[in-house]
Amino acid sequence: MFALLAAMAAFPTVSSAAPSELSITNAYDAFGKPLPGLTKDFGFSAVIRYRGKTVLFDAGTSADIFEKNLRALKVDPRKIDAVVVSHGHHDHIAGVDFLLSVNPKVKIYLPKDFFALGAPIKFPFAGPEAEIGKTLPTEQCYFDCTKGTAGLEVASTGRFWKANVEYVEAVREILPGVTLIPSVSELMGTFMRYPPNDKEPRLVGMPELSAAFTTEKGEVLVVGCSHRSVEVIIKSARDALKRKIHLVAGGLHLIPYDRAYLTALAARLKKEHGVETIAPAHCTGLLAFAIPRDAFATAYRFFGLGETLQV
Repeated sequence: MFALLAAMAAFPTVSSAAPSELSITNAYDAFGKPLPGLTKDFGFSAVIRYRGKTVLFDAGTSADIFEKNLRALKVDPRKIDAVVVSHGHHDHIAGVDFLLSVNPKVKIYLPKDFFALGAPIKFPFAGPEAEIGKTLPTEQCYFDCTKGTAGLEVASTGRFWKANVEYVEAVREILPGVTLIPSVSELMGTFMRYPPNDKEPRLVGMPELSAAFTTEKGEVLVVGCSHRSVEVIIKSARDALKRKIHLVAGGLHLIPYDRAYLTALAARLKKEHGVETIAPAHCTGLLAFAIPRDAFATAYRFFGLGETLQV
């Protein structure tokens, strides 16, 4: 207990208010300028100060490095008001364990992912001949044959036991001006070849959350890895909010793509999707840093570890 109190006291008390309408600080990444006290590591986390609230978006790969980086950035984890986890990959969630050790009641918003995060799921436990249960002794039937045959919702304690967790699968505003945009990746997820998919394998797409912040300049969209594709996420945000996208910041997951694809994508983001400013980070990729930098010119924002974007 004394060790915990000492650790909490070691964080400086700072106001969550920012001089601009919105500020986004990169608290975890593998690239950036050399800044005192910060440790580079592959993963992502952003600390967002908005309208007097502090929102943590993702929490990096190592809880130890995440804690050290927060200290260096003078971010008090006890004053974080809400956490958004973009998806269940460990380079985005590990630091939440540290956060809960000092801020155990903080509200955590998770994508509805059973496989990685323990979201409730309806499981067809009865199998293809559900009526066979009527012929079995009660003790051989799941839940004594009292739960029906259509399926049962399995509720796990989840990735963060006893935490204040909410799973999000539809667009919703979690704070005034802060809206979560869910998406499901068609490129990554859980592969299944069990019957009836033994002849045609099935991919259960991975759920992901992005966060949009309303500002006078337009929506600021923070993304974790953009596994569904940043274009689809941007379109979903525009369709839901009916406002232009001023800034896109975070991981764009473009490492595998070649120059032709990235050049065309940068042009589409500007011309078709109306993105005014871009600040790539994390899994975007080296070539995908360079090409949008040239395409967006002065509207490109460097967003390495320790950098703060002001809107």
